[in-house]
Amino acid sequence: MSLDDLYMGLDVGSATVKVVGVDSEARMVGIPVYLRYDAFSTHAEAVAHALRAYLDSVSGKVAGVGVTGSGRKLIGSQIGADVIQTEIFAHAAGVMHLVRTGAVRDENGESLSHVRSVIEIGGQDSKYIVLDEEGLPIHFSMNTICSAGTGEFLKQLADEANVPMEDFGRLALQSRHPANIDATCTVFSKRDFRHLTQKGVHLADRLMGVCEALVRNYIKTVVRGYPLQQPIVFQGGVAFNPAVRRAFEKIAKTRLVITPHNGVVGALGMAVAALETMKGAHGGTRFRTDYLERQPKTRLRYCHGCQNACELVQILGEGDGEASVTATLGGRCDGCHNPRHVHEQPLQNHALQVPVVREKTKTQPIRLWQRSVRSSVGYYFAGLDGGSRGTKFALIRSGETGVEIVTSGSVDTCGDAVNACRQALRRLKEALPPKANLAGIGTTGSAGELFRDMITTRRQETADVYTTEILAHYAWASHWLPEVATVIDIGGNDSKLIAVRGEGLSFAMNDKCAAGTGAFLEAVARRFGVSIDEYAELALQSSHPAHIAGRCAVFGESDVIHKARMGFTTPDLLMGVAFAVCRTYLSDIGRGMLRVPIVAQGGVFLNRAVQRAFRETLHLGEREFVVSKHTHDVLCAGALGAALISRGRWEQGDDSHFKGFEHVLTTEYRTVSVACTHRTCHRRCDGLAVLVENGQPIAAYKAIDCPEGFFSGMLVHPKQRSHITRLLATGQGEVG
Repeated sequence: MSLDDLYMGLDVGSATVKVVGVDSEARMVGIPVYLRYDAFSTHAEAVAHALRAYLDSVSGKVAGVGVTGSGRKLIGSQIGADVIQTEIFAHAAGVMHLVRTGAVRDENGESLSHVRSVIEIGGQDSKYIVLDEEGLPIHFSMNTICSAGTGEFLKQLADEANVPMEDFGRLALQSRHPANIDATCTVFSKRDFRHLTQKGVHLADRLMGVCEALVRNYIKTVVRGYPLQQPIVFQGGVAFNPAVRRAFEKIAKTRLVITPHNGVVGALGMAVAALETMKGAHGGTRFRTDYLERQPKTRLRYCHGCQNACELVQILGEGDGEASVTATLGGRCDGCHNPRHVHEQPLQNHALQVPVVREKTKTQPIRLWQRSVRSSVGYYFAGLDGGSRGTKFALIRSGETGVEIVTSGSVDTCGDAVNACRQALRRLKEALPPKANLAGIGTTGSAGELFRDMITTRRQETADVYTTEILAHYAWASHWLPEVATVIDIGGNDSKLIAVRGEGLSFAMNDKCAAGTGAFLEAVARRFGVSIDEYAELALQSSHPAHIAGRCAVFGESDVIHKARMGFTTPDLLMGVAFAVCRTYLSDIGRGMLRVPIVAQGGVFLNRAVQRAFRETLHLGEREFVVSKHTHDVLCAGALGAALISRGRWEQGDDSHFKGFEHVLTTEYRTVSVACTHRTCHRRCDGLAVLVENGQPIAAYKAIDCPEGFFSGMLVHPKQRSHITRLLATGQGEVG
């Protein structure tokens, strides 16, 4: 090998850095490097280590360098790259080079002559690339700001299971019955994983369920209905996991070919691009041979040019004995290049512009039930709010001028709504005075229908009424603050906004992403070893809240870790997360006009740091952005609202058909998952749920627009009951 024939390619990703080299004949030389950033204080340090490791494995003088990946501009500028290209170009170039050299082989060992599709999944991003006959990209799509379809998804779940990443695939392949795990959000998947662990589901089934969840998310959010054209190659760090490959072939019903060197194909593509660009070029490479020793300095600055409030990395050079800015990177627009916009401190979090109508209007509470025909004074009503994280309960006594809260609280759902319902009923039974009876029980929440069908014998003309979360939360907010114009509710896994519009309500919800919910706060609190009760006390000590990436809870947590290494204080990080939750909520579902007074509900608002973040961001005081001083008004609003609505139905003349505490607490309940087929319907519906009481089906759920109405809740018709009984008898059901 001559001294001038080494061409390097770097792929500087969000979680790893890869380095590959080729000689003047495009043959791979040296030992490819695949390195995670985890063990290094900065990305620049990791890149320097990777470069040093690669150069130590090969002789020769660097004649050209190509760089790709999310860090390509910063690192490319620092090391003096000759070619800088997007990941799409790099991966296409890399895989086509492997095809041309006969290195890509199918399951029969035959060399592929061409490739039409590339599935690439890395640490924090994923791509789908379609190539034409010449190997040029003609279509591509990438993941959004969500981590659910990336390698970080696998890493988070591997950490949850205390399984090394190198063992993940081997263990998952032992699965016989893969578990069904939420595929929409990494944080929600971790919740499902914990619940399955508590239920005793085998580790292999849980791990394989994670792989299948990743694949479902990738197909839905990255492929997006575009045809998977054969032959398909699978590359990126996730391709090391054989269980993910099996999940792809099962769910997508297609064969995948794993490319050799699958973790470094993008870097290989850039090495080849550097060769094609620099071989025979005049002037030589721009590569800075002193990079490893010099390690150019950088500094963090902030752009105030617009609401993006971008974080900027400025590369510093030496000039006349003083540091000078040689490049500014990281801005989303050209405004970051205007020196007047660049500041040492970030744009204040509360500078976000949100339309708020501050003039209070005379808002009358919307009537949720008809006028009463009888008095409820002295009667007791209960409410149950079945959430994915916690099940809230409340018991009220109706009085002459209002209601008395006898008890309220929350029990952990832990993935078992049936057991949570019973625990809540026990607490209600203990609080109910001797010889007193319940006049009605209202239910709401994601498990509200299930609770109703467990506790009552009727679904209509009864005080045991199921109501939506929107009505339940508004009912309680308007009960203690009649002039409320907006309700903001943020819980452990979801969030909602309710706005009074004339004589009706409009609403928006988010239950697909954890970034704007309590789950994000809890994850960061665990990372710092801080209890959620201590969170606000620490966060409120902050003097300069950090600007945390809040569009994905997992990536946000990674941003917190990165900034902790940079020296940000714990209070500034915790307060920054509170502001991130606020920004995410307002950008996701609070984008419309907000009218005051605003009532804040949900466990997240027990955190005073979050209260501060919302008030500062919206420029509102305590009388405009109202958080009740009573915990039950904040935490148990849904259950209390359901109890109020039950009282309203009773006052209209509907009696309770409650089965009684003893019946519900001593009866055997279980849920069974079934697949439904019927001679009058051309569809097959999977994953439907049946509630079984003492061996008999009493309710069925989760079908969409079932033409026969078999899965619409309580089974009130013999035709419904006989069909569900037949499905259970044929052995199609799986106990949940």
